[in-house]
Amino acid sequence: MLGLAVGDALGAPLEGLTAQQIKTHYGRVKNYVDGVQAWKRKPYRWRMRGLYSDDTQQAMALCDNLLEHGRVDQEKLVELYLAMAEPKGSFLGVHRGIGRSFRHVLSELQNGASPRWSGQMKPGIGAAMRIAPAALYRDDDPDAMFVAVMEASVPTHRDVRSLSGALAVAHGVRRLVAGESREPSLALWVAADVARDEARMEREYGDVVLALDDHGRAMSRALAHAESLLDQPRERALPAMAEEANRHGAEPDCKRPTMGFPPACIPTCFHTLLTTNGFEEAITEIVNLGGDADTTGAILGALAGACYGADEIPRRWLDGLQNREGIEARALALAQRSTEGLSIPDLIATELELNAKESALLGQLVPLARGGGERGANQVI
Repeated sequence: MLGLAVGDALGAPLEGLTAQQIKTHYGRVKNYVDGVQAWKRKPYRWRMRGLYSDDTQQAMALCDNLLEHGRVDQEKLVELYLAMAEPKGSFLGVHRGIGRSFRHVLSELQNGASPRWSGQMKPGIGAAMRIAPAALYRDDDPDAMFVAVMEASVPTHRDVRSLSGALAVAHGVRRLVAGESREPSLALWVAADVARDEARMEREYGDVVLALDDHGRAMSRALAHAESLLDQPRERALPAMAEEANRHGAEPDCKRPTMGFPPACIPTCFHTLLTTNGFEEAITEIVNLGGDADTTGAILGALAGACYGADEIPRRWLDGLQNREGIEARALALAQRSTEGLSIPDLIATELELNAKESALLGQLVPLARGGGERGANQVI
């Protein structure tokens, strides 16, 4: 959970930038930045240092749902998403950095759509970014984990590539938490897990899941392909994974493997985990590739956190992470499957406070960036 949030917070200000743009503005990002340097003319893209995005917010919402109900209660989960959209009279509410597709899902739910049919029809990555809590809560029961992942994901995503991507991350977390080693074979074991789930999805959710005929095996094949590239230099492997993703229906074509298309982004996260040594190296590598940097950071952060443990997360990243206590408390509660003896801060109240804190900081930064030009922006950095 801490790895997910750290990766998200490191990548959030870099989302949408290319690797070259990141290098131009920051050199190599090794700590939290606020994004001012890269987004001088787009203050809405700035992010308070160490503040995570909607990726972690939705993971915490899923945590709270699991802890309160002992399972994924789909109706209550979407009620929480809608409640998060209500404060301050804004449709976005406390949701931070959500995209057009999730806003559309919220609108559909607000208008009374059933959670079984409200999910977006395009293959997005949002189901995978938040799914780690389901793997942690059901790590000892793959069948129950499958149900938890599907129930948590269908309200926002119906494309098979999105759903199998979430299952891939969940299986990776499940295996790593159980103590399986970070061996090249991990990618193949997860590919086999996903292949079984893709077939089960067709049997049990065939009326809901989209693109089964054309792309029903996309994720398991993309993961197996990523495993075949582990011996290749990264400068060859990355374009090869983007090319493989394009074979599975990317629209538009993936030019980089860190874009928000599941058969590109998720195999890239597994490949990076298996070709780096240590939590810091893995996360630094992925966020500096740019693209959907907050989500790749969150996904790989969850996998690397499960692999290496919290003690291997750099102290400077943990100390600078906003709401670390709330995230840590939820992780401990998931581990013991109970909130007994733990103080879990209210999600909406906490996120309101963080948004207010960020807004106040933004109010100070905008005049500096606009009035001081390059000099003012650099002083802020």
